[in-house]
Parts: sequence; structure tokens; C-alpha cells
Amino acid sequence: MTGISSPKRHTGARYLALGAVFLMICLAYVIVLAVYQIRGSTLPPEEEGYVRAYTVPGVRGEIYDCNGNLLVGNSTSYDLIYEYGAMPDTRKEVNESLLRVLEALLATGNGDKLAKDYSPLEGTYPNLRFSSALRDQESDEYYWYQRFLTRQKMTEEETDAEDVVKYFVKRYQLSNSAYTNEEITDLIRLYYEMERVDFGAYQSYTVAENVNMNLITSLEESNIEGVNFEIRAERVYAYPGVASHILGRLGKITAETAEYYMSLGYSLDAMVGTSGCEEAFESWLRGKDGTMVIRYDDNGNQIEKYYSEEPVGGNDVYLTLDIQLQLAAEEGLRENVDMFESSDAGAVTVMDPNTGKVLAIASYPTYDLSQFDNKDYYNSLLEDEDLPLYNRALQGVYAPGSTYKIGAALAALEQGWVTESDTFFCSGVYPHYHHPTCLGIHGSVDVIDAIRESCNVFFYHLGDSMGVDAMTKYTSRLGLGVSTGIELAERTGIVAGSAYRQSQGLADWQKGDDLSAAIGQSDHGYTPLQLSVYLSTVVNGGTRYRAHLLDSVRKFYTGEVIERETAQVLDQVDFSETAYQTLIEGMGEVVTGSSLLQSYFSKVPVTVGGKTGTAEVDGKKDYAVFCGFAPLEDPQIVVSCIIEEGEVGGRAAYTVSKIMEEYFSAEPSGE
Repeated sequence: MTGISSPKRHTGARYLALGAVFLMICLAYVIVLAVYQIRGSTLPPEEEGYVRAYTVPGVRGEIYDCNGNLLVGNSTSYDLIYEYGAMPDTRKEVNESLLRVLEALLATGNGDKLAKDYSPLEGTYPNLRFSSALRDQESDEYYWYQRFLTRQKMTEEETDAEDVVKYFVKRYQLSNSAYTNEEITDLIRLYYEMERVDFGAYQSYTVAENVNMNLITSLEESNIEGVNFEIRAERVYAYPGVASHILGRLGKITAETAEYYMSLGYSLDAMVGTSGCEEAFESWLRGKDGTMVIRYDDNGNQIEKYYSEEPVGGNDVYLTLDIQLQLAAEEGLRENVDMFESSDAGAVTVMDPNTGKVLAIASYPTYDLSQFDNKDYYNSLLEDEDLPLYNRALQGVYAPGSTYKIGAALAALEQGWVTESDTFFCSGVYPHYHHPTCLGIHGSVDVIDAIRESCNVFFYHLGDSMGVDAMTKYTSRLGLGVSTGIELAERTGIVAGSAYRQSQGLADWQKGDDLSAAIGQSDHGYTPLQLSVYLSTVVNGGTRYRAHLLDSVRKFYTGEVIERETAQVLDQVDFSETAYQTLIEGMGEVVTGSSLLQSYFSKVPVTVGGKTGTAEVDGKKDYAVFCGFAPLEDPQIVVSCIIEEGEVGGRAAYTVSKIMEEYFSAEPSGE
């Protein structure tokens, strides 16, 4: 029947009406949220005026050496920012507030603190012209200018400086009737920067950096709308340029790590450790941000300020590093490299053989963390062919040369391939396979003689007899080719043998390869830190400790210890007292039997043992390697050094001697 609606049609209409109401409610809710969002972090009014909330960063923990010397601290500064959500409502008022800010900067002695700008213009209105920086298409100014043109749908060919000026004058109402030429010039620069950083509800604009308290007081009293101060904490290095590879850097959260850090409660604009100890101990060092709430009246006057959540400082990290040894290591390494025209790089590591504590690590060339944010400096590091950013101590993989003979000798002694009194005759050439040569003609030599003279023929015989796999069963357990356990990123190296060749799809291992492997050549490749762990395990009697940099974690300011690292045993290599004394005696004679080494260690007030190594490298001069320890009777320190293209193994002992002089506080002779 006509004129009568069916029940279904009535029900559908009701659903449509309800849906429309629901959509209107949702739309109103979204509009309210949008208003609050556009106004920044302004919260709904309580009684009068408005309320704003600011994030206050928790101070990052500091880093100290084992003796409590500050290595990395904090410097707090204040940046003047302009916020979209707090700025005035009209363009005229915004212009006036910005000009008042600039006036206050000059009046309080902060005129030189303006944030760097990338304006394409120079000069004074109305005679503004393109800056000379735009001629360089690699410059930041050119990059951002191209971004500006793209956004405004302009082309470089059809746009001149006058067009750019007209754009800003019109958009931001900068007429000569209201402002002086100088004021228009300043406002164009500010607005260009605001557009460059996408100033808006989600992005504030930093007007000036590291301003003084006079400005803060002045602006708080002036109640200029739109301005605020952001606390910025920066890392300060007590020893600029020292231990840079170890201490590490802070950086912004990347797209790849965003999900991980957000799951831990980080804000996306947080700074986190990106390398070294800053990264390794991030969970201890990080502070927890707080929230400060400020209430204003209707006239913009501050009437209340309080923390809704207090910021919490991070914990302090104490390292096993000794800064005095670190200084000696870096200076000694630099001098050592500079001694030889052929060398440009090297690395050294220092350990306590009885705990695994890392006392110093140095890689040369190095860099200065305090200058790292300087773009020109950073680019110079990237372009340097000697790779100063490369941590050779933990990432460099080197043939150990004859330092490997200590492990080879131990394996042979313990497996019965040779006794302490067995001798072999060295004529200067091994009479089998490809007839490899020795460094000299040593005649009849036993183990101690072979270590002292670094007799290749003796170790060729061992390699021929037992094969390298029997040696690596010991040397790997001593620390070569396995992780040291250190908290920083490291390479584990290469253990020479048939297994490695097969894994890499290389030519099959031949019996003759055992000979070169037995003297530390062939495919062997280990880091300087692995060499220190290896020698430490030998000289402490067979205990391989995990290498570590963390000594303790302490509460910020109070110093209360909340975590302390203890020695951790990774392996226990059992060998006889006779074998131990044989190796110690042989390494002692390496030093006393060399005039070069005696001269280097003449100022060390205790007995020193060690082993030289001369590592062959394809296409380069030989690398110098030296691993040393002291005292012979009770080893307390182990040092391993590599000088790239140092040519003679003993030359790397110079760095080791300087570190030992510092460690044992030797008085210079003759003074």
C-alpha cells in the first residue's frame, strides 16, 4: 500500500540516523583533538589560562676510569625555541614576538648564539641577493634551496632572488610601512629556517643555541608568546682525542632501530649510544625523561610550575681502563708508528692477565670525539686512507707471526711431540717440501733456544710432525680465533687449517701448509686483543678469562655500587709446571738476548718477557708484532702491539715498553 512504510524501511532509517549522530560525535572529537594537537602540547584549561607540558631529559650517566677519573661527563645548555602551539594568533603578533626575541638576544649578549641558518640570501632588504654558497651544488645551502623550490613549485631557471624575497614578504606580511629594512631581513631569514625545518604543530624551531641565563630571565619576565627553552645535555670529554674508539659516540635513533628503542620506552628524538662503551652500557647510562607542567593565566603570565614526573639520571659506569696507561699507550703507539717511514698505523692492547680486565686499548690513527659533530672534521676522517675510524685493536685481523710459536711449543710439549731437552739441527733451511728457510743458522736448538732465536726450522719440524690442527686445539683454547668476551664489537679472526679452507671454498690444505702455519703465517689472523688474551692465558698458568671493560656501575651522584663485574673464567687449559717454566724462561731470554729489546725495556724496573713476530703481508712490508708481560716471576700485565709495515718484530716493543714504564712507575735513569 502506498503511503505506509514497511518495518524494514523504518529500521534502516533509524540505523542511518544513529550512524549520522555517531559520525558527528566522532567528527567533533577529532576536531577537539586536532585543536589541542595544533596548539602543541597545551592541555585543556583547568580554572583559567592554559597549561603546557614539557619534556625534561634525564641526565645521562657519566663514564670513569678504574681510579675514578672522569672520562666522559655532561654539559647542560639551554636552547631558545619557538613553538607553534604557544605563538600568538595573528601574523602581526607573531612578527612582533620574533623581533622581540631577536632584540632580547642582542641585549643579553647572545647575538652570536643564533642557530646556523641555510638562507640562500645575503645582504639587506630590499637589496637581498643570492649568497655565494649557492654556487656550490654540494653545499647545504644549495640542497635546502632546492627543497624550497620544489615545495613552492618553482624552478631554479625561472626563479631569482627577488622572487624569493617577494614570496616571504607577501606570505608573512612584511611591509615597509610596518617594519624597517633590517627587521624585514631578519624575519625573512627566520621564516626561511622555519619552513626548512617544517615548523608546525609537530616541529618547533630552534632560534638560538646554548644561551645564557640572562636571556632566560629576560624572556621569562617579558612573557613573549611562543618562546620556550629546551634543555640540551651534551657529552664532554675530559681527555679529548683519547680512548675515542673505546668510549664511543651518541647518535639519533635510526629507522632500523626505532622499533627496538620504542619498545624500551625511548622517544624517537632520544640520543642513544651508537658505538663503544656508550652503546655497550646504554641500559646503565640512560636517564629517564621527566615532564614539567607550567600553568599560565589568560595573559600568558606563568602562575605555576611543577614536575608531573621527575626526570631520573642514569647510572655512572666505571671502566677497567686506567687513563694514565691509556695516555701512555696512545702516545707510545703514535711515537712508534712515526719512527718508521713505512708505517702509518698500529694497535695495542693491555690486560691484567689474572682477571681479564682491559687496562688500555689504543688504535692509531685515531680521532677526537669532541670534534666529531663538525662536518668538515668528520668528512676528513671518512676520506683519510689510513682509516682513523677503524678500531684496529678489536677489528683488525693480523697474522701473529712468531708470537704463535709460544702456543705451538706448548701444544707440542703437552702432547709429547717434543720434550724440554729435545734438540733439532737448524742449517738455515728445512730439508723437506718446498725447503722453507729460517732467519739464521742456529745449529742444535731446544725449545728455549728456538723461542729465543725464533728458529723457524725448529717449528717447521713440529708442524711437519704434529700438523697444525694439533696446535690449534691448544691455541684456540688459549684465546686465538675465539671471542674474547669483551663488551664491544670485535672480530674473532681466522684459525688456519683444513676446516677454514673448506668453509671458504679455497684450495685444499696441503701438508706443506702445516709448516707455515706452525710459525704463525698461512691463514692465521687474530686481533691484538686476542693476542693479549692468548699470552695472558699462558703466563697465568692456563686460565682464560673473559676480557672485559666494565668494572662497576654506580648510582648517579651517590656513588653507591649497584653492579660490580667479577673475573669470569672461559676455559682452563691444564699444562705442566715444567712446560710453564720452559715457556717463561724462553720468553725472558727473548728480551735479554736482544740489544734492541734491552734498550727499549732498560727503564722498566722489573724483569720482562715476551715474543717478537714478523708477519708477512701480501703487497706490503712485513708487520711488526710484539707480545710482552712483566714481571717474569709474577706476571701482572700483558701488552700486545702491532705496527703495520714496521718490518721487524722487535720494533713493536717500543710501545710496550712505554706502557710498562708507566705501569711500574719507573724513574728515568740518569736523572
